[in-house]
Amino acid sequence: MAACQAMKYRNVSPAVFRTLQSLGKKKGISIPNAPSGSFTFQVAGMKVGFQYAWDAGSGSLVLNCVTKPPLLGCSTIKSFADKIVAESGGKSA
Repeated sequence: MAACQAMKYRNVSPAVFRTLQSLGKKKGISIPNAPSGSFTFQVAGMKVGFQYAWDAGSGSLVLNCVTKPPLLGCSTIKSFADKIVAESGGKSA
């Protein structure tokens, strides 16, 4: 069960996905080189877990936050995700 509502993005081409992986790496997030999978990262010492599904053909990306600490709100997580996806060239759907 998801910890937050699914976050949906568009305009995530293969180039945008590679940029997202690169920006993620700079922020300590290791996004697998696969169209779907999972990853975790630390925010202020708190672990957040995601599952994702990317469709290169349509350019859609869906992020599901599956684990988060109770003190970290879904709106904060969505703001962080929106920012890094936008910096990579994607758009909120």
